[in-house]
This record gives sequence, C-alpha cells and structure tokens, in this order.
Amino acid sequence: MMRCFPCDLSEGEVHLWAAFPDEWTAPSLIASARDILDGDEIARMERFRFPEHRHLFLVSHLLVRMALSHYSDLPPEAWRFTNDEKGKPLIDPAAQPVSLSFSLAHTEGLAVVGVAGGSDIGVDVEAVGRRVDSAGLSRRFFSPQEAAVLENLPPGRLEEQFPLYWTLKEAYIKALGLGLSHPLDSFAFRLTGESPYRIDFSADEPQDSEKWRFALIEPRRSYIAAVCVASVRHQPFELRCYHAFPSGESAPLSAAPLGLSAGVVC
Repeated sequence: MMRCFPCDLSEGEVHLWAAFPDEWTAPSLIASARDILDGDEIARMERFRFPEHRHLFLVSHLLVRMALSHYSDLPPEAWRFTNDEKGKPLIDPAAQPVSLSFSLAHTEGLAVVGVAGGSDIGVDVEAVGRRVDSAGLSRRFFSPQEAAVLENLPPGRLEEQFPLYWTLKEAYIKALGLGLSHPLDSFAFRLTGESPYRIDFSADEPQDSEKWRFALIEPRRSYIAAVCVASVRHQPFELRCYHAFPSGESAPLSAAPLGLSAGVVC
C-alpha cells in the first residue's frame, strides 16, 4: 500500500505533482490499483481500448490520490470525489471536509496534478513537437489578437508558441470548471513584450484580469505544462514542483519556467 509522506502547503503556495508512467509499471502496483481506485474509476479505466491508455488513466488517478494524501492523514484509497454543477471534479466535502482544490491533466508520457489551498486551479500539459495546423487552429479558436500575433511569427516560432497559448487556455477554462464548449476567443493571453504575461477578457467575459495568476513550465524536455490559479485578494503565489514516485515518495522537480504572470514565483 502506498505511504505518502507529509508535505506542507503554505499560504501562497501552489504545488504541481508530476508522474511519468514509464516509472509506474511494477506488477505489484498494477495489482494494487483496484484496492486504491474506486469502482467508478476502475469502470472508466476499463472502457479504454488500448493498454497504454488504461495505464495512463491508472497512473493519473493514483497520482491525484497520492498527491492529496501528502496534505492529510487520509490514505490514497480513502479519498472520495464528486463534481460541481459544471462537472468539475472536486473532493467530496461530505466525506472529507478539507480545504484543498486540485486539477488533473495528462498526455502521452506524463501526468500532472496541481494542488491549491482551496483556490480555483486548472492545469494542462501537452507534448510538444506534434504536427498540428497551428495557424488554422489559432484562426478558428483564438482571439483575433492572439491569432494575429501567431500568424506574424516565422514558421518555426509559430510551432513553438502555439502550444503555450493552447495550454494556458485549457488551464484557464479548467480552473473555471468549464469545458472546451467555452469560447476560447472570449479571453486572450499576452505573451510578448518585456512585461509579465497577462490575460485580458472580452466584454462578454466578466472576469478581473488581476485575479488570475498563471505559469508556464517545462517539467521535462518536450513537454509544456500550464498552471492557472485564482488569486485570493490578488495575492502572489509560489509554484513548487514535485516528481512523484509510485512508492509514495517524492523529490523536487527541476522544472524550467517558460513564462510567468505578475505575482508568480517558480
């Protein structure tokens, strides 16, 4: 059974936990998953056709439980989850009245979980280098300002910059508890210039730009992760990153910061 060592989540901190599925392949771990995940998680995992997708789901959901147990006396198998009215996953307050919020994201080869002390949080992660129609997607989904910035970049730079915008947008709508049905052109990220990164909103998006803090990091070569957090009283936050191991142990993760908004330390 996993044993998770205590970890302090100080006021003004946000923690990002990363797990690499190729490190979570021990047969004993796979066998114990049914004792840790709940029935709904097991059923969802078994719907995946391909073994690698089932394994990524298993690692991702074990990571959520393990990460949360670093801040509580509860073992990983004891956590209970529910969804809010928008469908956003959260800790079941009836079962565990703790002031923690989390967000899960995964892609091939990497799972990440962001944990905050009750603030709205969203994370996203993408593997870079995949061939996509960056210009076409930005014209279709992004704000006119963002699309114009990207279209004016040289071809190589366009492929580098597009995933930054995409992961930030995904992280923001996940922090809100919304899916991709939320219009991605109703808000825009400014990632150019010498000033810190920031988010701006259209007239149809009643949000305070100063409320949101976000960070872009490289948790491992060829991956980009974005973290978006609603700041309480417009306070800054410090992002700490951890490498999670299947034993329940962890180590600091050396994640290169790619860009930060004002009020974020990484």
